Amino acid sequence: MLTPLQFSQLVSAAWSGPAVAHYATISHYVAPSGYQVTHYQVSYHPSPGTCHYAQQECPFLAVAAAVATAAAAGVPVSRCHAQHIISLTAASLCGVQLLRPGFACRARRHRVARLHHA
Repeated sequence: MLTPLQFSQLVSAAWSGPAVAHYATISHYVAPSGYQVTHYQVSYHPSPGTCHYAQQECPFLAVAAAVATAAAAGVPVSRCHAQHIISLTAASLCGVQLLRPGFACRARRHRVARLHHA
């Protein structure tokens, strides 16, 4: 679903609190019988000696669970920010166009409109 780089970028973008480091790992298991499973692991380290860890089969659930674990432990993080980043990432992976176009898109639209009405 996600490459390791994309998953690491998602983990980094979803965190809004203080952090010394974050780790994002994708592990894929294939049994000789043909059974396959992929696990996404996220750990945030807001200070030396503390770790907020989550492991899920969905990358978005793993990030949400790790942020929720940190919030429950009293780390000042924004769960709304994490959910927003997760929803934007999921939408972009599904091909949904963002509701707000960027500056370059708006500038081109205004330039084209000005040329058509001139």
